[in-house]
Amino acid sequence: MTRVNRTLRLYLANKSWSLYSPLYILGIMTMFSVIITGIIGINTGFPLPADVRENMRYNGGALYAPPGFLVSVGVLAMNRNFAMALALGSTRKDLWRGTSLGFLLTSSLVGVGAVLALGLERLTNHWFIGARAFDVQFLGEGDVLRTFITMFLLSILSLYVGAFFGTVFRAYGTVWTAIAAILVTVGLLALVALAVWQSTRVSQVWDSLGAWLLLNLAAALALLAASGSYAVNRRALV
Repeated sequence: MTRVNRTLRLYLANKSWSLYSPLYILGIMTMFSVIITGIIGINTGFPLPADVRENMRYNGGALYAPPGFLVSVGVLAMNRNFAMALALGSTRKDLWRGTSLGFLLTSSLVGVGAVLALGLERLTNHWFIGARAFDVQFLGEGDVLRTFITMFLLSILSLYVGAFFGTVFRAYGTVWTAIAAILVTVGLLALVALAVWQSTRVSQVWDSLGAWLLLNLAAALALLAASGSYAVNRRALV
């Protein structure tokens, strides 16, 4: 466990990068949502018209903003710390486990940050002007549990996707990284095609589970990416 904690400390060495930057990104996304709403309000007047308020419920900024950065965190975490961790006596398995603990901390912090922002948003009556960043349909419109789980799963999925491609690059190089990206894309397209083919059955499952269907899918993809990163990491070279 000591060696696992050692790799966890490597991941947390720059907390601004590994923990706080995703929260800064959510804060910037919220700021832009408020600014855009304010600009719309200047044109339409306050309070916002009913149709504008309705459209605000579909703001997906919270889902779109963090993944790109978190993927890069996953890539760097499995590459930048690899040689140092092994030089300090850790194994590849220790590196993966310690980094995974770091991923859990980052994802949990993003989930908690989203919940706190949701509470502040509702407390201020949507930032005083009707702007919505977290009290939106994609996050359950005020459902605290769904907000946390959605943001947690989105974060952990993004981190492990980055970790997977980062370890493929280290183990096999650029060509195989590109091939892996193509294969993953083809797999996702095949999954979409299967959903279209079985649209009736998918609709039935959606009627029973709703948005939790997508969350279960995200959890399955995160587990698959984590398994892939673990398997490839065992073959990565220093």
